[in-house]
Amino acid sequence: MLARGAKVVSLSRGVSRGKGTLPEVDSINCDLSNLTSVTNAVDQLGNQKIDILICNSGVAMRERKQASDEIEMTFAVNVLGHHLLYRMLQERNLFTEKPRIVMTTGEAYFVSKKCEVNPSQYRMDHVYGGSKLGNLWQVLELVRRYPSLQAFAVHPGVILSGFGGGIPKGFRHWLASKILISEKQGAQAALIAASQDIPNGTYWHNTCGIMSLPEEDAALDTQKAETLWRQLEMLIKPFLAK
Repeated sequence: MLARGAKVVSLSRGVSRGKGTLPEVDSINCDLSNLTSVTNAVDQLGNQKIDILICNSGVAMRERKQASDEIEMTFAVNVLGHHLLYRMLQERNLFTEKPRIVMTTGEAYFVSKKCEVNPSQYRMDHVYGGSKLGNLWQVLELVRRYPSLQAFAVHPGVILSGFGGGIPKGFRHWLASKILISEKQGAQAALIAASQDIPNGTYWHNTCGIMSLPEEDAALDTQKAETLWRQLEMLIKPFLAK
């Protein structure tokens, strides 16, 4: 985005270890697992207008952990925190006239049929997959509810970034480097959705391009998408009122 001349604002917990600093980027501390932190981050934006919002934060927890708002951590970061962020930008009129929201999802959504605030049984693959399904439902609802807004889901690929368990060493690292893609390659799907002329509501896959899903695919379940949206709105209501 910087190379294309964009002004970039990073809303995150900080710079990843070993990545160095990015002096050209405005960095605002924002922990999506904490709704108060999201609110404070939006406050710091002031009157800056946002053309493109890339919702790229994510966690995959091996064991159940609760976020600060008493909500399961995976759901809090991957789904709820993003929802509060774009809804606050809408409520404060901080989006430009025709904004884009790019939501990072993944093939992991296949393993789940539901996206739960606090799952009764915890399995990392199902809970993480459910959050990625929830991201696809968020895109469905954004497109349906806000005609002036463009929303896209992207699958970035399986990236050698250490996500979900650290970067392997030795032979395992060599093998992973031959199979997985680099972080630079992994950024391309989001950049395409952010900058290219593709149909609104598109699910863009890093190797398949625009995905055409069968009608029975869980990602296209409009009823569950609407139910999730109502749950999210209820959870963020106290923060939108501030």
